Amino acid sequence: MKRAVAYVGVWLAATTAAVTLSWLGVRDIIRGAVFEPPDAIPVVQPVTTAPPPPPTESRPEPTPTTVDAPPPPPTSTPSPSRTADSGDVRTYDAKGGKVVLSVHADGAKLVSATPRPGYTVQTWDQAVGWLRVEFTAGQHGSSVIATWHDHPTSVQTIEY
Repeated sequence: MKRAVAYVGVWLAATTAAVTLSWLGVRDIIRGAVFEPPDAIPVVQPVTTAPPPPPTESRPEPTPTTVDAPPPPPTSTPSPSRTADSGDVRTYDAKGGKVVLSVHADGAKLVSATPRPGYTVQTWDQAVGWLRVEFTAGQHGSSVIATWHDHPTSVQTIEY
């Protein structure tokens, strides 16, 4: 029995020595072949200058924002970058992408709709009195809706 234990001990020592020498020989090669993930880029939060609102007992749910199109300011000479038909060009930034509209007091025209990566865009602008741009990605969606039927042009941005 002592002989068997001695053989197992010698075998264990020889195996440990062989594995250690093998590891010392290949560890530098393995380190050079395996890539480590890059360090994360720190995200900078925007600085807000307004104080936070005072706490309330219950907060109402957010509602869509409506922006009425103000009339263009009076000018004595026409501006070279804008004509009477072009309207006021405005950019609306949603989570799903950016929409550029030419807004008039009595309507709006779609200039461009650019989705963010991973989002798709769909537009509806054939109807009289409104147009809609929708960005979708899975369960999330963003809509920019301009309406002007029986009222001055207003634009809403809705996230859902």
